[in-house]
Amino acid sequence: MHRILLYKKESVIGEVIMEKHELVDINGNKTGEILTHVEARDINNVPNGRYISVVGVVIINENDEILLQKRSRFKRANPSKWGICGGKVDLGETPLEAGIRETLEEIGILLNKEELKFLSMDANEKSHFTVYYVRKNVDLKECKLQEEELEEVKYFRIEELQKLDNEGFEWLDNLKKII
Repeated sequence: MHRILLYKKESVIGEVIMEKHELVDINGNKTGEILTHVEARDINNVPNGRYISVVGVVIINENDEILLQKRSRFKRANPSKWGICGGKVDLGETPLEAGIRETLEEIGILLNKEELKFLSMDANEKSHFTVYYVRKNVDLKECKLQEEELEEVKYFRIEELQKLDNEGFEWLDNLKKII
């Protein structure tokens, strides 16, 4: 992430954070090719054979229920859909580090690297997904929702997931093997 300072008459009037994302190949290996966050919003900016690295974190409680978040109805992509914590991997991050950051940003829960386990890896036309899972009893009252991103969090039984209006649960078959 690069910070750009805005100046007016020799004083700082604000700070803009410019997120960047390094593209990966089909196997999730970094390529050295970089897009800004704005460029990454348009999949036409992603060259053939390159992918935007995206991470997801599945949180499972002691009752084998899955913690999902409902995206804000004002979001440009997938408004009001249920999904797991996650997002794009920033320049300089690993997918694991991005999963920890995204979970903290979105629901206010800090995870550590040791408790996250690999669940799945998949790719579609322009995105490469790495999904981790953690067994953790998260109290919903302790979640601090990123209000511009989310409307609510809720636990669901695995049987309920396919009935939801969701962002996609490509990782669900792998999850069924561990629950």
